[in-house]
Amino acid sequence: MKKIILLCSIILITKISVAQIVSCDSAKYYGGKIISVKGTVMSTYETHGDKKSIVLNFGKPFPDQTFQAIIYEEDLSKFKYHPNLYLKDKTLIIHGKVKLTKGQPIIMINSPDQITEM
Repeated sequence: MKKIILLCSIILITKISVAQIVSCDSAKYYGGKIISVKGTVMSTYETHGDKKSIVLNFGKPFPDQTFQAIIYEEDLSKFKYHPNLYLKDKTLIIHGKVKLTKGQPIIMINSPDQITEM
């Protein structure tokens, strides 16, 4: 009996710890969920003004992107590189909570730990 409980516990922990990875084209179906999104950064944009941010566009270049990841100014100091330049054209996995803004799936990046290079 103890072996069965141990086996079930291991399976449950494994299922919980494995993050679901979806394509950037499918991210729109996961609004409000914490997932990992895989795709290539097709274009980037650095906003200017009161609040600076870096926008990473996946799937297609702006304005036809299928997914965006955004890094706000207060989090840029956590990066050892300039995300706008370094991440362009790279295939990445972005982990976080998907927010839908006007039907557009977005993940806010607060830490470099949310980004995995492929």
